Amino acid sequence: MTYCQKCLGYLVSFIFAVSLFSVPCYANGNRQQQSTPETPPVKTSALAEAVNDNQRPQVTGVTQNNLVIIGVSSRFSDREESIKNALNDAARKLSFFYSVSGSSGSIQYIGAAALDVNFSSDYNLQYDNELDKYIELLDYNPDNDIFEYNNAFFITTRAAANVSVPAFRGYSISQTRPEWVEAPPSQIGGFTAGIGFSGRLYSHRDTVVMSYEKAVISIIENMGISVNGEHFLYQSADAFGFEAQSSGGSSSYGTLENFYVIETWTDPSSLSVWTLAVAGGKP
Repeated sequence: MTYCQKCLGYLVSFIFAVSLFSVPCYANGNRQQQSTPETPPVKTSALAEAVNDNQRPQVTGVTQNNLVIIGVSSRFSDREESIKNALNDAARKLSFFYSVSGSSGSIQYIGAAALDVNFSSDYNLQYDNELDKYIELLDYNPDNDIFEYNNAFFITTRAAANVSVPAFRGYSISQTRPEWVEAPPSQIGGFTAGIGFSGRLYSHRDTVVMSYEKAVISIIENMGISVNGEHFLYQSADAFGFEAQSSGGSSSYGTLENFYVIETWTDPSSLSVWTLAVAGGKP
């Protein structure tokens, strides 16, 4: 046997020995499975745990006596801060569900001159702002129930309700306008309906919030409104004619129960936001 042949034989034997040690051994000939990391638990509340698993809604729908509430926040570099602020917004909407009072007013003045016109409007909302107790009623998964759009941070939460509500339709961003934007419904499932609109504001979060706040006012206006106005003439300085001035205003106020956002639509071309909501209440 030549020297080269001996070297080749030693090399083959070495490789065979290494391969034996590199193969894992299993007891009783059974391969052991690697343990997989546990899925982070979903944050739940005692109230939500009383709801059967088969009753819990998905993001795209809601079963009877359950709410799907999307909270919004500006996006922060700290993810936990974004979640905290989005949960506060969701809790605010849940507070609206139990009770929200609103008032709005507008004033219009038309003077004698061609450009002597003025119009102003404003609104105010009152609700229980102790949001921590409403956060405790929300179910959410911080890993799966989050999405972002245009520097806004959204979290989808769920909460049990004591009434049956219309189906949640979702949050959409599409060039196609929903039918309810063109033909606003007056009622949905026995609830008074209303639509809130907000043009693009400094942040998308602010646009979304103003849109659903205006949905509150829209429903209140649909349920009851008071109007006042006046019109009078006065003689002009040259005593040959009369000039007209008119001023008027309107105000709305009421308290809503079961206010619930069932669909939100963002127009991606203008970044304006439309909100379809329902409520039952008393003017």
